[in-house]
This record gives sequence, C-alpha cells and structure tokens, in this order.
Amino acid sequence: MFRKLNFRWMLHHHRCDAVRQFHWPSHLVRSTFIDFFKNHNHQHIRSSPVIPWNDATLAFVNAGMNQFKPVFLGQSLRPCPRATNSQKCIRVGGKHNDLHDVGRDTYHHTFFEMLGNWSFGDYFKKDACAMAWKLLTEVYKLPPDRLYVTYFGGDPALNIGSDMEVWDIWRSIGVHENRILPFGMKDNFWEMGIHGPCGPCTEIHYDRLGGTSAQDRVNLGVEDMIELWNIVFMQYERLKDGTLQPLSTHHVDTGMGLERITAVLNSKTSNYDTDLFLPIFEKIQKMSGKAAYGGHFSEDGLCLDTAYRVLADHLRMTTVALADGLFPEDSYKLRRVMRRAIRISRDTFGLVHHNNLADLTNIVAESLGDTYPELWSQLERVQVIFQQEEEHFQETLHKISKEWSSMLLQNHSLKVFSDVISPGLLNGLKDVIPLIEELKDSNSKFPEDIALKLIEAYGVNIDTVEELASLYNLNIDLESILVTLETTKIQRKVSEQQKWEASKLYSSASVLSESIFENLPPTDDSAKYLYKIINGSYSFMPLETTVISFIRDGKLTHSVHDKEIIGVILDSTNFYYEAGGQEGDKGELVSGDVRVNVRYVEKLGHIIIHWGTLECGELCIGKKLMASVDPDFRLGCMQHHTATHLLNSAVRAVTGVSSQRSSHVTHDHLSLGVRTYQTMDYENIEKVEKIVKMWANEKCPISRKTLPITKLLQEPGVVFLPGEVYPDNVHVITTSLNANLNSGGREMSQILSMEPCCGTHLSNTGDIGSFCITDVKATGVGLRNIRAVCGENAAIAEANAEVAVSQFQKWEEKVQKEISANNHESIANTSKELLAWRTTFEAKLLPYLVRSKMNNSLDNLARLMRNALRGDANKQMIVEMEEILSEQPSGPVVHLLETDFGTSKAMLIKASKLCKKRPLLVLAKAEGTVVARATLTQELVNNGASAADWLTCIQNILGGVVKAPRGQDLQLVCNFRGNLMNTVDMSKLEDAVSESRKYIEKYS
Repeated sequence: MFRKLNFRWMLHHHRCDAVRQFHWPSHLVRSTFIDFFKNHNHQHIRSSPVIPWNDATLAFVNAGMNQFKPVFLGQSLRPCPRATNSQKCIRVGGKHNDLHDVGRDTYHHTFFEMLGNWSFGDYFKKDACAMAWKLLTEVYKLPPDRLYVTYFGGDPALNIGSDMEVWDIWRSIGVHENRILPFGMKDNFWEMGIHGPCGPCTEIHYDRLGGTSAQDRVNLGVEDMIELWNIVFMQYERLKDGTLQPLSTHHVDTGMGLERITAVLNSKTSNYDTDLFLPIFEKIQKMSGKAAYGGHFSEDGLCLDTAYRVLADHLRMTTVALADGLFPEDSYKLRRVMRRAIRISRDTFGLVHHNNLADLTNIVAESLGDTYPELWSQLERVQVIFQQEEEHFQETLHKISKEWSSMLLQNHSLKVFSDVISPGLLNGLKDVIPLIEELKDSNSKFPEDIALKLIEAYGVNIDTVEELASLYNLNIDLESILVTLETTKIQRKVSEQQKWEASKLYSSASVLSESIFENLPPTDDSAKYLYKIINGSYSFMPLETTVISFIRDGKLTHSVHDKEIIGVILDSTNFYYEAGGQEGDKGELVSGDVRVNVRYVEKLGHIIIHWGTLECGELCIGKKLMASVDPDFRLGCMQHHTATHLLNSAVRAVTGVSSQRSSHVTHDHLSLGVRTYQTMDYENIEKVEKIVKMWANEKCPISRKTLPITKLLQEPGVVFLPGEVYPDNVHVITTSLNANLNSGGREMSQILSMEPCCGTHLSNTGDIGSFCITDVKATGVGLRNIRAVCGENAAIAEANAEVAVSQFQKWEEKVQKEISANNHESIANTSKELLAWRTTFEAKLLPYLVRSKMNNSLDNLARLMRNALRGDANKQMIVEMEEILSEQPSGPVVHLLETDFGTSKAMLIKASKLCKKRPLLVLAKAEGTVVARATLTQELVNNGASAADWLTCIQNILGGVVKAPRGQDLQLVCNFRGNLMNTVDMSKLEDAVSESRKYIEKYS
C-alpha cells in the first residue's frame, strides 16, 4: 500500500505554482543567499569540515554555529562582525538524530546544508528579522501570505516575559498580527548545552497549502507547514545553577536548510524532488535497471522509492564525511550508515559489484563539488575506502548469513535493521529478543536493564539499541541510559585508582587530583620552542626559572632534601612534557650546590611537573634555578618527530589513502601505526623509505605557525589525526618536497606534510641525517606499525647492512660448495654455524628490507641444507607436530610448519591426521608458495564454521586457490595453494595466520 503524505496538501498543490517564478537550481539558491548577505556587509566564511576537530562533545558538526561556538562561549575572538556561509551538517545519533526518519518522510536527511548568517556583537533583532524577510519575499519572491512567524512567549518559571520586542519588529515589517504566534521554551528558546549562551528565537514557517488561516498547523510537525528559518538571539547565559544571566554582548545565529528552501522555491512537495537528489536517483536506476523513482511512500517504509531516498541520502552523507577526512574505523556512526547503504544497494537494487557505490560518489561530487572542492580533490580517497568497505562487508556478511537468515525467519521486524554485523549484535539479539517480543507494540518502555546488557555485555552501540527499540515500537529513555553508563564508568575509574594507590607503585601526577593545583599559577612552557642554530648545530639555551612548589609522596610540600624522588613545579620551563606521541625531555635543574636530575616531565591540568631525583643540596619554594634540557636527547626527539611527519606523508603518497593510528617518538627511534588501503609490501615500503630519504637529502625548510583552529580548518592539505580534539589555537608544522613521482598510476609533482602538532621539530629536513625503516609489523588487516631510525642510528643500521650482506654472500658460496661436495658431516656443521651467525645477525640494528630479504635467503639456504641432509621428512614433521600438540594440549591449532617437504600434499594430510579430534589449520612454505590444509570437527561445522571459510582468511591475503579434496565435504576439510611469488612476504603470512586464528576463535 502506498500512501500520499497529505490529501489536503495534494488537493491544493496547484496553488504552489504561484510561488515559482522560474526554476531555482540548488546552486543558485545557495549563491543567492550568500551574495545577499555579502551585500549586507557579511564576510563569507567557508564551511568547516563535518568532523568537529575542536569539540569533543560532538560526533559530527550538526549546525551552522558549531565552528563559531568558541566565539559564543567567549573563548576566542570573533572572526568578523558579520558572517555568512553554507555549512555542511550531519545528524546521526544523539540529540539531533534524523537517521530513523530518512526516506520515510519528505524532509529528514542525515546530511544537509545549513544556510546561515551571524552577528557577533554587531546587529541584533531588528536587522536580523528585516534581512530575513527581505530575502524571502523580495529576492526569493515567496508570497508573504504563505509565511508565519513565531516568537518566544515567555516562561514564568524563569521569570522571563514574552519577547514583545520581536513581536513589534514583525508588525513594523508588515506581518499581520494573526501570523505572529507565541510559543514556549520547547519551540522558541534555543540553548547550546546544559549551560552556556542561550536565548529566545523567532522562526519563519511556510504554508504549502495556502489559505486564509493556518495558525493551528504551525509547530505541529506536519509536512504542509514547514519551518524554513530559525533566527536565534543569544542574549543570556545559562549558569550551572540553572538560572539565566543577561550577556553583555548579544549575538545572532540563524539557520535555514538548503534542501527545504530549494524544494519550496521549486514548488516541490518533497526535498527529494530537487536537483540535489534526482540525478542520484537517475544514476541508481540506470545502473540497477529498476523502475524509475516515483516519489511514493509506504507505511512500512519498505517500498522501492524509500530505498531510493535512503540510498541517495546515505551516499551524500558518507561521501562528504570521507572527503573531510573521517575513516569508518574512527566512527561507528559513519560505518553504520555506509553498511546500510551497501545493504540497500545489494539487496534492493542488485548492485553487487565492489565499485558500484564508489561510482555513485561521482554524482555527489558533481552535485556539490563546485561549492565544496574537497569532494573533487578527495574523490579518489572516498572511492578507495568505499571499495574496501564493500569488500569487507560482503566477506563478513557471508560468514554470518546463515545465522542472520535464521533469525529473520523468526523475527521479521529485523529485516530493515541498518547494521547486522555490529560486533556482538547477533549474540545479543539472541539473548534479548524473546524478552522484547513480549513488549512489542504495547507502547511500553524499552527496559533499561536490557539496553545496558546489550551495550556493556555485547558491545552494541547505543544508536543500535535505539533503532532496535523503534523497530519494536517501544519508547526508550536514552538520557537515563547515558547517565547510568557514565555513573558506571566513574565507579570503575575510582575502583581502578584505589587499587593503583593501594599498590604503592605510583609516584607520578597521573594519580593525583588536579584540585591540589588549583591555587598554583599555570606553568609557562613557551620556551620549549626556543632554540637556535649556531654554526650548523642546534643550541638549547638554559632558562632561569623559579620553584613554586614540590610534590613528594603524592602531596605538595614546601621543601625537600637530597636523594629524594620529587616532582618540581616551576613558574616557567623549557622542558617538553610528554604529549603528541613524543617523550618528555630529560635534563637538569641547577643552582649552586643544588642539582635535580630530571628523568620525566608531564602535564596535569595547567601545571607541568618535572619528575626526578634531588642529587644534592636543599630546595625550597622561591628558589631560582637554571633549567637545562639534555641537548642530545632533545635533538634525537626532534629528528625522529620530524621524520615521523615525513614518513606519514610518504605512506599516504605511496598508498593513496592512509590514516595514522598511533605514534611514539623517542631520542633513538620512532614508531608509526598506520591504516592503509593498499598493501604495504616490500615494494611500497621501499618507495616510502626512498621518499623520506629524498626529503632529507633535499634539505627542505620546515615552518611552524600558530593558527586559530577555525582558520586551519580552511587550509587545503592539512592532515588531522582521527579522534583527536584540537585547541582553539594550533601549532602547524609544514614542509613540502618537489618530486616527480609515480605511485599506483598517480603522478605527484609535490608531496606536502602539513600537520597540527605540539611537538618539537627541526627547522630543515636535512637535519634528520640518514633515515631507514628497521621494522614493519602487521597488527591487523591493513594495519601496520612501522619502526624507523634516523641520524646516527640510521647510519649504524646501514653500515651493519653492508657488513651483513657481504658476510651472507660468503655463507652462500660456502653452502653451495659443500652441498656440491655432498659431505653430510660438513653440511651439518655448516648448518649449525649458519644458525649461530643468523642469531647474531638478527640481534643487530638493520634496515627492514635488508633483514626481510636476507631472512628469506637464509630460509632458502637452510632448506637446501635440510634437503641435502634429509633422510625422512615424514619423521621430522611428526616430531614437530607432536611438539606443537604438546605445547597446545587443547583448543584449535594454527601452525606454520618449519619442516621442509617441497609441495607434497601427502605430508599435509599426515599432519592433519595427527590432530583428528581438534580443529587444525597447518601451513607450509614450499618452493615459492604457501600450501595449507584445514580440518574441522562436525561440532564446529554445526556451529557455523567451515574449513573453506577458514582457509579463505589466508586466500584473501595471499591470493591462491581454496579447494576441497575430491569427494569430501569442504566444510570439514579443505586445501589451499597460494600464488607463486619470488619470495614469501612474511608480513602477509603473519596477517594470514593472525586472521585465521581470529576466525576459529569465534567458534571455539
């Protein structure tokens, strides 16, 4: 059954024709708005990204005012007296959550554009109302008799009267008093949060039906009377005790949805019937072959047109979020919407190829890219991530499809569930669905204990719990659940701290209360960036400073004596405290016979604490000291921190798309965790290392600038760390390399490194000296931890490599010679000697590529000698398997065999027979490939496991073929043979083993 949204509205739809003077494309609606306010002395400020980098309270930017929040809170200066823009906004989850309504009505969207104008202490109510009315009636040509305005009607509880000033303004403009309507706190009083700036607002509503009187439909939430514009007058501050206090400076904050005003100007009854959505519908129809979009709605939300609307909306939201730098693994809300889009594209439209949704993002870029150029510049990134997400989702869905299908047969309501592969969801639903079914459609409350169980025991996110409640028509008290979760979190934290304190193992400020420092002034640490280059060397000048307090045994004290471990608090310091992944400085605090050996520096609140030992003398408050950092330690940290930035940029340049997950910088090495969407194989690692070395050789200048976060957000090319919240003013470290490079078919003439960072850095890339990557470890699929050294340590590693390669060549000659002579005793002795040399070789600092390739070569030499000595590989394999089974007496076994037996399948079969009653996956490197065999018990197969799926974990990473032995059940037993390769990439093999272990653990 299809439904029409409002029969009376459709009956009067012909009246809307009078509104439309000509076609209003969305780009013209947007530019007309901005130009209008620019002509009224407003400065156009670009939309900020949808990721709120400077606001930890938001998952996404959800209103036009978000980027100006620090101005309203008095935390930063106004950027200009008057501003205007079109802000990209996302509402998914939390207080502003439009996800459940998307596609089911004409005007809710997860992504939308908010047209806005602001006054920062400039004009106020009169001018704001006058400009809004002029734009709507004289520029957009909306008939005044279709417009209604609302104003704040007062609140006796807060002792605030009606906003009659606004009533008078609307009357003076010419609005009839019957069209000026009062409403209370809920509709016409706007608040930023629990406390902070707030104030009354006036709204402009548009009557789609027309007629003489429509006051009764205003603010009823009906689609034929739609709110167009909200104008907020920030004139109060809500204090923590709940009372209101007038602000000394008044602001204006307005917002009008582009999608809504575009629909109204084009006499459309739905936002989806505009050029912001129709091109996406047309592309979906063309790709899928389904019936064209018809604008129908159904009560159950399952009709084809609803799927069109949801898919188009989600494509817009995900494309914009990805283009702004967000990664799916950093936002379960983003991943949830992406997966919902993927499911609809596959299940409803039959778009099963991995690049279908990626292709559809082109339409979004064509629609919005002229206004938001990052959609074009980041389109490749968007499409790479979409392809990876589609592939990953399909693989995961395949694994759980049987369980989910079984659940759907019993619970039809779950058919439209947005994210069926949330971790823990299936097991959680099995547990709670019987309880929820009893309450279905009873207008009951979703039990809080069930919600908490899903969240805490099964790891289901709160948005998914909210969606589950809505599917069963149950009310849910999200605020109460959030309060309970926060209380539980605090209780756990207190308990953990009590245990820690009871252990008496702490001495650092990390377990101290910030309240004990409330009366101390903040530590001035600006001198940590003050250093000079004298005759080509970095010089770190001592700083005279004053002691203001000490910490001893976890308490503030007035004086300390020698040989005590203390925390020294100074009025100013040139020491760097541990932050941004960089270790804190070491050094000394000295004055006459007083010397403190500083070993660790940290910040707590506004105070910086220097932890160390008072080596001699006596300290007291007010004592003058000279603070000196260890120059070698500081310079090493600076070299490795700058190298970390270059390495991060090089990885991104080579792989196309990457995300920093972590970093750690010390004086003698760096460690960078990255997520890449292209394999970090030997070839790419070599390219990355080459770029960093080139950057150092080119001696490129490095700049440090301090910018307001609002200005930094407008900078193209800046790279933010996912999940990081930045202060209002940010240090930005920038350098670039001019290089003609080609990676993955992408031509690059310049590589830019531009990152907000509080760390200490070099002034020129040439000061890094030598650079080399020493280790690359897989920490998950697509996740790599790269360890590298520079300066003196890199030179040592490269010198070690030259010696090791030379020695290996001699070993290679010796082994070949002895194998040719066929002297078994001599071969056996050489094998032992080579093993001893290999142990020494492994202990040395070496470049990763040299170590990896040499290890492969050493494996080949060892195999050649074993083959020469081999009397019975069968016995060797049996001994090895018996040892493994002895070490792992129970549970599944995943093992990479060391025994070399060529490519014999018979040996793998014999290995599997030694472990008949347990799940086994055994792998072997054999003549340039990897072979494997998996066997499962019937019990695990009954639980949903499959030998073929188990081996697919390896196939997905190494490539190759998974095939069941002839006549056998592929769920119980299966074989794998990898693609041929010159050398076996051990990092890939480690990934494969890791993923296969994860797979079988789910069923064990």
